[in-house]
Amino acid sequence: MQNREIADSKRGPELSDGEVDFLWWFIQGSIMDPDVRQRLNAHWGLCARHSLAFFVVEAAFRPHLIHGCSILYRALIQRATKVLDDRGVHSLMPANACRFMLRETGPCHMCDLQYDEHSAASAPLERLAQGRDSSNARRFAVENRSGWLPFVCGRCTGNAGPVLCRAHLIDALGQPHAGEVQSQHAYVEAIGAHLANFENAFRWDCRDTDTPEDRGALIAAIGWCAGWGQLQASLLDGLI
Repeated sequence: MQNREIADSKRGPELSDGEVDFLWWFIQGSIMDPDVRQRLNAHWGLCARHSLAFFVVEAAFRPHLIHGCSILYRALIQRATKVLDDRGVHSLMPANACRFMLRETGPCHMCDLQYDEHSAASAPLERLAQGRDSSNARRFAVENRSGWLPFVCGRCTGNAGPVLCRAHLIDALGQPHAGEVQSQHAYVEAIGAHLANFENAFRWDCRDTDTPEDRGALIAAIGWCAGWGQLQASLLDGLI
């Protein structure tokens, strides 16, 4: 059963030539450009489509070193953990302040550059074909399902689960009993702890120390920042 789930490389977004080529260069190092990182921080990563595309393309080219995604989303989850911390002086922060700090303050970096499903590119056909192959990303999702499934947003998927993604948490914080959702801090903190372990495992002296729960936290972080709808409809189809 698992082999059949992994083998289906069609479970992923239909990426354009332009999107694949941009993301290929993106993972070569342009993600570390200060201006780019500022834009990524402003949008809490990329939009739902391009967050998924980023993960798929990096997994396609670097299945054992999905480092760019890990660095970006660990930083964003660390930031969210601080915003939602309800201990000590942070408990005095009103819900509206949390909503303000969780909102996007800029557009998706790729969307703003007009990359979409119709974007063209002059790139080697082999590169484009490999970048579109979502089988590595699907395998990662299947093998590390225990790490992301507990953090799926109940409102995105309609499963009535207690966890909320960033967008639905912003909505919830605007409701009369917003104090109840401060428990979301524990979920975000758990994602961050596992994701830190995963990122740390890329170091040679810490190799092979990560678990499926640590690796799966990367997908949990992407889902928390960008929502689970796009993930559920493609890469995670049949797994939730």
